[in-house]
Amino acid sequence: MKKVLVAVDFSDTQERLLSAATDEARARGAALVLLHVIEPAAEVAGFETDPEMMRLRIGQDFEVEQRIEKERLAQLAAEITGRGVDCESHVRFGLPADEIIAAAAELGAERLVMGSHGHGAIYHLFTGSVVTGVLKRTGCPVLVVPLRDQAK
Repeated sequence: MKKVLVAVDFSDTQERLLSAATDEARARGAALVLLHVIEPAAEVAGFETDPEMMRLRIGQDFEVEQRIEKERLAQLAAEITGRGVDCESHVRFGLPADEIIAAAAELGAERLVMGSHGHGAIYHLFTGSVVTGVLKRTGCPVLVVPLRDQAK
């Protein structure tokens, strides 16, 4: 079955992103895959390669966080399924761009949908952009949904 993967970060603009992703899946006759990536704390990201070691070093209770996020995503998936689009959900732990690319490959997604919050160049200079990281390294088409209010 065709799949469209959408990266969900639970921001306040999530509904705009999910609406675009649902429309994309419906137009393609595809199932929608919701993906949320639990990010390690910034001070250790990149210094440890093993997620279990990162969790132990920063005291992040991954199991609790994963359970909470799985429940949130399952609720969203049920709502989307109720709108007539098959939907599944997955939670992963790691660096968002890496995990989005890996999940898309593993799950056979033929299109990615991601939101862009529209931060400025200085912000991206210091923090980078998940969308940019994915665009540079994936061979899968990516639909980028602007999430910033148009009035700004």
